[in-house]
Amino acid sequence: MLCVFDAGLRDRPTFLSLNRFEKKKNVALAIDAFALFKEGRTKAGNRNAPRSPRLVIGGGYDARVEENMMTLVALTDRARAASLSYTIVSPPSSRTTIPPFDMTTKDPDVLFLLNFTTAQRAVLLCAPSTLALLYTPANEHFGIVPVEAMSSGLPVLACDSGGPTESVVDAPGERTGWLRAPSAQGWAAALVEIAGLSPSERSTLADRARARAREHFGMEAMALKLERALVEAAGMGPVSAPATLWFGSFIAVALFAYVMAIIYASWFRYLVLVCLSCYYYPSMRLPNSQPELEDQVRLPGSWEKPDRCLTRRSIHTAPHILSAEMRHSG
Repeated sequence: MLCVFDAGLRDRPTFLSLNRFEKKKNVALAIDAFALFKEGRTKAGNRNAPRSPRLVIGGGYDARVEENMMTLVALTDRARAASLSYTIVSPPSSRTTIPPFDMTTKDPDVLFLLNFTTAQRAVLLCAPSTLALLYTPANEHFGIVPVEAMSSGLPVLACDSGGPTESVVDAPGERTGWLRAPSAQGWAAALVEIAGLSPSERSTLADRARARAREHFGMEAMALKLERALVEAAGMGPVSAPATLWFGSFIAVALFAYVMAIIYASWFRYLVLVCLSCYYYPSMRLPNSQPELEDQVRLPGSWEKPDRCLTRRSIHTAPHILSAEMRHSG
């Protein structure tokens, strides 16, 4: 199956979508737009064209995650409802369990690629047959996938919100992609425009995309931007703070240090007295001959003085009594 997939990439125009199988990624937009695109080609009499485009949807998938499974089911239902044939594949190394769907194994309209490898990702982005990357999330953060696509010379179709508005340029003469509202009709029109690019137009767009990715988001460019930001921050000088804030911080730290010193001093004194008691009274033991006193501790020589008997529950007072005994004997 993977060999057929790789061979098909070399001769069949492909629209590519790379996202995790999560509902928020809105991959359904790509399927709906592609369905309208295919419908338009059918009405134009191009249904049986030898180079009919297809949609490849690749992404991370874990059968143990309910959202991944439910998203894949919803997408296959979406494709079936739009009369699009589909199949699901995954590399053997991923050991992914593919659900038993009613799939088409020969020339499907939509190919779901689960847990693709790094090599497959590179082939998908760099293959001459790949027409564009469809980046479907709306209000997404910066998003590295559009930049990776432009770095590979691939035009990007993305939503006109979030990170792609910073990375993708949609302007005549400077275009590196298309920014459209997340509607199937608008995206289908953009797909028609992308598929109709001439080889020279595609080459020019690819050069602009690579240049923008390198000049604005390459390692050297990002390092220079970071350096300028640090220099600007340093030039602003130290951050001023009210005197009350500094005084309050000092008081809080001093109180904390004082409390901790008291705690540690008490424990240290207790430990010293216990050690001294073990040194001066090594014969401290329980009176085995008196069962009724088995939960008590007496000081040596004090069995006839019950008032000097210490229960286990009050054993923490023993160091103070032992200290008094040492002073008396001294």
